[in-house]
Amino acid sequence: MASSNRLLVGLCVTALTATLIVHTLFLPQYILGSFTRALPFLAIGWGSYLLLFYSLGRLRPPSDGMPNMRATDLGVALFLSAIVVSGLFDTAGLTFEAVPLIHLLPAAGIYIGLALAGWGFGTRTQAVNRLAPETE
Repeated sequence: MASSNRLLVGLCVTALTATLIVHTLFLPQYILGSFTRALPFLAIGWGSYLLLFYSLGRLRPPSDGMPNMRATDLGVALFLSAIVVSGLFDTAGLTFEAVPLIHLLPAAGIYIGLALAGWGFGTRTQAVNRLAPETE
């Protein structure tokens, strides 16, 4: 179990580092100039952010029984809804380049949704691993 916690802490630190690097160095450089060039960095940043909260969800003290998946469901729904709302803004002519402040609400929804989904997956995985029989 101790080696598992070391791996989770390593994943948490790596994901935090990758999230910070992508969001501070690469995204500001490309997001305003060319969204298509920023898209791979955005996907990497979102993935590392999700892994960060997944590892944090697995590192918390275990609870009794199997946790529900409400946080994951809400997170995925919020993430997808925020993507759709942002697309609707773009379709209406309110692009990120023209009106960047209007996209703050969908952006917050995306990051909150990813955090909830990652946390929910992490706590559920921790419970499944705890309740599943050990096989060698």
